[in-house]
Amino acid sequence: MRRTLVALCAGFALSPSGWAEDPQTETALRPLAETFAHGFYSRDADLVLSVVHPELSKIGVWSNFRGTGVDITEELPPGTLRVLGQVYNYDNRLSVEHSTVGVDFFDSTANVGVFQLTADTDWYDFFLGTHINGQWVLVNCAYGGHSQIDNPNRAADMADVHDVVMRYAAGWDTADYDLIESVIYSDADRRHVVRGGELEFLQHETLEMVQQQLLSRPEHRSASQAMVFEANRRTAAARINAPDRSEWVFLQRLNDEWKIVNMFWEAVQT
Repeated sequence: MRRTLVALCAGFALSPSGWAEDPQTETALRPLAETFAHGFYSRDADLVLSVVHPELSKIGVWSNFRGTGVDITEELPPGTLRVLGQVYNYDNRLSVEHSTVGVDFFDSTANVGVFQLTADTDWYDFFLGTHINGQWVLVNCAYGGHSQIDNPNRAADMADVHDVVMRYAAGWDTADYDLIESVIYSDADRRHVVRGGELEFLQHETLEMVQQQLLSRPEHRSASQAMVFEANRRTAAARINAPDRSEWVFLQRLNDEWKIVNMFWEAVQT
């Protein structure tokens, strides 16, 4: 099990106890990761879709889009995953019997688990899973090719990612939407689970909703803390600890800039 971390706040390091470890959550999510990969290995689209939320946010990068030299995001919603699940392993290079599935947790709490799935030597996914109405499901993901995992500039990228995440956190701390907008991708997905009622559901937040939330925030708040779990050549994962919430963010490197592409938050229980 891998536990990597860069945790900084105002120049001071946080202890490893700043991130969480919940064995029950990890035990619940590990089979989902394995099922997701095995669905691709066996070209069983139903198996792939059986563990993801119908509104899964799965975002990668299309480098040098159509020869323009520009990177854009590549989104794989469940409908696209269904097609990919049927055709991805067309040459049978992967198999359930012989291909590996690595599952390394970055963070886990009673409601949330964040981990890297490594599908043999083909691809990786940074996944966030949560439970909704008593069922564990994968809701956020950032992915890339296996060749992006080994990062000779990891230390520098971890620091750069930390700066980006702290700017995002500071935007919430100071109700500065422009600061938030400067570090997120233009169609980033922010969501949370509405809990406590008879029926829990995944709530997507538009940018207009984010702006409205900022207007209602108190003027003075304690500074948030950011923890970076991993940064490979293309993708990064981090957590923000704020007075009112824990928020997990995935980032992709687009046009030589780290951008937050999806986020998930849980309210701090008081």
